[in-house]
This record gives sequence, C-alpha cells and structure tokens, in this order.
Amino acid sequence: MTHIKKMKYKQIKHIAFLIAVLVLTSVSAQSNNCSKFYVSEKGKKLTIHQYDKKERLSTISEFKVTDVENTANRSVITIAMHLKDGKNNKSIVTSSFKAHCAGKTTRLAPESFIAPGILDQYNDMQYSITGDDISFPNSLTIGQELPNASVHMSVNTGIMNINMTTNMLNRKVIAKEQVTTPAGTFDCYVIRYTNELTMGMTTTQHTKQWIAEGVGMIKEETRKANGKLITKSILYQIN
Repeated sequence: MTHIKKMKYKQIKHIAFLIAVLVLTSVSAQSNNCSKFYVSEKGKKLTIHQYDKKERLSTISEFKVTDVENTANRSVITIAMHLKDGKNNKSIVTSSFKAHCAGKTTRLAPESFIAPGILDQYNDMQYSITGDDISFPNSLTIGQELPNASVHMSVNTGIMNINMTTNMLNRKVIAKEQVTTPAGTFDCYVIRYTNELTMGMTTTQHTKQWIAEGVGMIKEETRKANGKLITKSILYQIN
C-alpha cells in the first residue's frame, strides 16, 4: 500500500529522520496477540534520548500508547510520537501510527510511519512510503534470526525525485545482557542487524539494540564498519 501526500522541502530531513527513529524504536503493546517486548499499558509513555557521534544529545523522542483495541485474533495499538530537538527542546514533528498484532507477532507497516496527523502541515511536495513490515515475535532466544525489513521514501520535488531507502538486514538475537539507564535497570535481549542506507549512494551501518520485556528498546548503538559511533539512543524515562 502506498500513500501519496505533500510536504514542505525543508521538512524532508526531519521526515527521513522520523522514519529512522520509528524503525529503531518502534513501540507496541503486550496482549495475547502481540509481542511481549514492548510497553503494554494504555497511557504509558517512553522518552528516548538520541546522541550524536560525539555523544551530545541531538533529539528527544516521546512515544505514548493512546489506544489498544483487542479482538480474539487481532490487536491494533495506536502510538503517539513527538520528536523534539535535543539542543533547544523545540518540537520538530508530532505524529501517530498503528501497530498490528496477530499470531503472536507485532508488525509495523512502513506506510504507517508517516501518519495523517502530520501530513496536513505539508503542502508543497509529494512523497510515498513503501517497504516490508518490521516484525517482532512474542518470544526470543539467543541465536534466533528475525525477518529483514525495509522502508523506502520517494519525494517528488517538482524538479527531480529524491529516493531514500533503509534496509534492515541480518537481524539476529546474539545475547542477553543487563543494561542500566536513567529509566532503571533491565534484563535485555541483544539484537544485531545491518542498516543499508541508500540516497544516491549506499552507506552500510551496524546496529545493536537492547530490548526488554514489557518495555521495548532500552539502548541502541549504530556504528560504522570501523566501529566508530554514529548514534546512540537510551531509554531515559518511563511515565
């Protein structure tokens, strides 16, 4: 499914970053149908701080579960997202998106990453979001391989098309570790995967993500092939 909408050119970098944030910090809910590795309570809010390569605070992402609809075989969870500049705490974009759960697996469709709540403010350009669902099963074990995922964004500037693609490859559970952040101490599974980012040229990055039952992402690091840090995210607060 493809959604075609319009947006201002100056917002492209924020939308592209929003896609990355949602890919790496997807928030869903726990029920009989959903993955147990994410926050389950309606009204619960997670605040995630992202740092740049010099470990300076760059952005703040707030995710809040606003609605959970359960049926016998399926659940739909609505999550509100607020992205803020870490330097001045100013709002960059707000949105909401849905997670769909069935067969004890939680899935996020790529087109849901740009939700109607933010599209109304864009009026100059057209874009489309396509790709493969990002999924998490209800149980994890060390050595388990997870499905690949992708997000593709195409922007029509009126003069040229801008295409951006993120592929999440070789997703695998590699360890169990205990992690402490300002939000507390958590027993986590460690998931490793490769990010292929294409916008004219392709850049390969390597990500490790620590996730805990009932919460979701506790910590995440993305590095270059030589091991140098690109970004780091931590769960800063749970409300």
